[in-house]
Amino acid sequence: MADKTALLEVIEVERSRHSRMDGRDLQKLIYQSVFGGDHLLEDPTRFAAGFRAEWAGLAAEGAEDVGSALQLIDPAGRTARIHLAVCRRLGVDVERMIALLLGQARKAGRRSDYERRWDEAIALASTGRIPFAADELRRVGYPGRPPRHGPEYGFASYRIVHDISDPFVTEALRRLGVR
Repeated sequence: MADKTALLEVIEVERSRHSRMDGRDLQKLIYQSVFGGDHLLEDPTRFAAGFRAEWAGLAAEGAEDVGSALQLIDPAGRTARIHLAVCRRLGVDVERMIALLLGQARKAGRRSDYERRWDEAIALASTGRIPFAADELRRVGYPGRPPRHGPEYGFASYRIVHDISDPFVTEALRRLGVR
């Protein structure tokens, strides 16, 4: 499968979850597919405290509408978003989830990989395969910091799993009951 075709599939899944996503949301998706959540993991104490607070505020009811717990976000099929409301509904232990996320290898993405993937998204927009204006996407530069979701994106509570093919991660996800 060509990388552009795989990227198209990633974008289509994201649009099925968030039909009102805009160019900022696409940029965040591409960014996370390359760089993961490394920036959030730099301070483990802060990460864990923020995670616990967000987890405590989640309602387990209604999580069925979010879809599955894992959502692949890179064309290689390794990086995924793990949706917290679904995990909470499944009864996942918050401390084990935190340990998994903090214990995973860092993504260590490269700017050149981001730029190549962003160019692929522009090419998909240019041919009308994704509903974004290619000219607008071309004007978006490399983000100076991790992008944020746009105001119309909708509910989002997830973290990034850098490599779901890593044996440590695979086993941890199995033990958590999300894989």
